[in-house]
Amino acid sequence: MIVIALGHTVLGAGGTYATHGNDELAIIGFFSVVGVYLFYAAFMTEGQTQSRLAAVLCGPVFVWFVLCAALGLEMLGDPAAPMPEAIMPIVLWGMPALSGVMGWNTE
Repeated sequence: MIVIALGHTVLGAGGTYATHGNDELAIIGFFSVVGVYLFYAAFMTEGQTQSRLAAVLCGPVFVWFVLCAALGLEMLGDPAAPMPEAIMPIVLWGMPALSGVMGWNTE
């Protein structure tokens, strides 16, 4: 989750700002907020709570990437998850989601 949070905050928010400036402020804010949630889940929780947060935060994004890749959806006029570039985010978001589901009922 730390790798995803760093990438989401630095590359997502910073890259969007460098490319689009303040025109896409809502997207920059969304990338930053998701990064904060992931940092919280990684550093401030442990055990069952961390597993559940990983599943709840990363699972929907994993599904979103899979659907975007399968349906060819666009974001800001560009493909949201073109293949084969979408393989890395699918794996990066899928692994914490899978480990969160696997550890959902651990004590």
